[in-house]
Amino acid sequence: MTGLGSSCGTCKFLRRKCSNECVFAPYFCYDDAANYFAAVHKVFGASNVSKLLLHLPVHNRSDAIVTISYEALARIRDPVFGCVAHIFSLQQQVASLPEEIEVHINQMANHAVEIPSNGNLLAGKYPDDEMRFVSMDEIMNTLYFQDEQATTG
Repeated sequence: MTGLGSSCGTCKFLRRKCSNECVFAPYFCYDDAANYFAAVHKVFGASNVSKLLLHLPVHNRSDAIVTISYEALARIRDPVFGCVAHIFSLQQQVASLPEEIEVHINQMANHAVEIPSNGNLLAGKYPDDEMRFVSMDEIMNTLYFQDEQATTG
């Protein structure tokens, strides 16, 4: 029970009296009923979640509630895939990052050699006549070398 005479968010949503043994009270405060527990109840059912929580050790229940709430909200947004759709989207973003990083490294390299000190271009010239750096270390070494030449020359 969350306070004197008040119900937890779950009991408020279910329109029942909250007892001291309420398994949901520590995890759903009074204000969470409209958002989180409504989704959990709609997707999984209060009775099923209650049974699940009673079978878990107390120290794991908080993580279970967070996971169940996240999955319930995801199932309401996407009834077929649930949170798997979000995971798949994130995996696609991670897969495209190396290409994006390579593009940005090439852009930085091109900007770095557009304003060379002493007119020396230190980037490698490729057969397609495009200037590219191979790695971030090469870019940093090139910039350092150009700065050294500018200060000593």
